[in-house]
Amino acid sequence: MNLEPRQIVEAALFVSTDPISMKKLEEITGAGKGEIKRMIKELQEIYEARDSAVEIRRIGSDLYLMQAREIFAAPLLGLVKPTVTQEVLKTLSLIALKQPIMQAEVVKSRGPITYVHVKDLLAKDFITAHPTGRTKILHTTRKFADYFGFSPDLEELKKEIARQLGRAGEESE
Repeated sequence: MNLEPRQIVEAALFVSTDPISMKKLEEITGAGKGEIKRMIKELQEIYEARDSAVEIRRIGSDLYLMQAREIFAAPLLGLVKPTVTQEVLKTLSLIALKQPIMQAEVVKSRGPITYVHVKDLLAKDFITAHPTGRTKILHTTRKFADYFGFSPDLEELKKEIARQLGRAGEESE
C-alpha cells in the first residue's frame, strides 16, 4: 500500500495527544507548507461535509490538533483523562488571570500545595517563573495559550478566562 501524504497528516493528527506543528508535519510527510495546509483544509471539509464528530483545529499560528467537536465535550468528559488536575487548573487559572503574579501571592491564596502545582506547570511549560527576591514572578506561556485555545495577547487572554470562569460559575449554580 502506498501511503499518501494526506493520510499521513490525518493519522499523525489522530494519534497525537498534543498539537502538531506545521514543521513536524512537513518532516513526516516530505510535503511543503502550502501542500499541507491544502491537505488539512481538505480533511476539514470532509469532516464537515459528513457532519463528523471530530474536527481538525488550528491552534495559534502554526499548530494543528484533531479533537472531538465542542458539542461532544459534555458527554465525553468522563472518558478523557486530564493532563492537568482540577486543583492544578485552579492554580493555573489564578496565575493566568492575575499575571504577572508573585508566587507568594498564589501560595497565600491557594495554600502550600501551590509549590507542587507550580513545579508541574513549569514541567508542562504552561508557565514561566522568574526569581525576584525570595519568591518568583509567574507568567503563562505561549504554549499555555495555544494548548487551551486562548489568544496569546495578555489582555484578550484575561478577558476570555474571566468569561469562561463566569460561565462555569453560572453552570454550577
